[in-house]
Amino acid sequence: MARWVAARLALRKGVTTRLWDPLELPFGNLQLRVREMPSVPPALEEFRQDIVNADGFVLVTPEYNFGLPGALKNLLDLFFVEWHHKPFALVGAGGISGGYRALDTLRIIVPGLVGVTIPTVLPVHRVETTFGPNGPVSDVADWEQRADRLFVQLEWYARALQRARAEGLPGAPARTG
Repeated sequence: MARWVAARLALRKGVTTRLWDPLELPFGNLQLRVREMPSVPPALEEFRQDIVNADGFVLVTPEYNFGLPGALKNLLDLFFVEWHHKPFALVGAGGISGGYRALDTLRIIVPGLVGVTIPTVLPVHRVETTFGPNGPVSDVADWEQRADRLFVQLEWYARALQRARAEGLPGAPARTG
């Protein structure tokens, strides 16, 4: 499902995407935030640069034990100022609720990172039967419309917050490049 979301987002004009899987990053169980590490592994530094350069994020998560997976929480906790004043679109997967409990948890966590969750979310009910390796297995046009509504809102917030950061929003990290 995450690959389909990233591929669908990449179709949008002017949008560059990169799919990061927490299991592919070398941080294991969080012990130190990146700013506390004596030396940062190259993969984490590359990820940090992607966060700094990004104007918005799409978090795709399954619901795990009525919340979100620890690997995603670790990934978010590795950094702090890098997330500031940037929008987050939320996509959830799980059971009959479509991952709403994970999405609700992220609505609490993201503001703690000084990020902004956009109003629209994309819950995917019964993801194991709704999505296959190449995306939705039925109602493809409906899923594409749902995703596009999410992306339109994310892009709007990304542009608005990008302007605000450029104007020197208090506490926003300096942009490079």
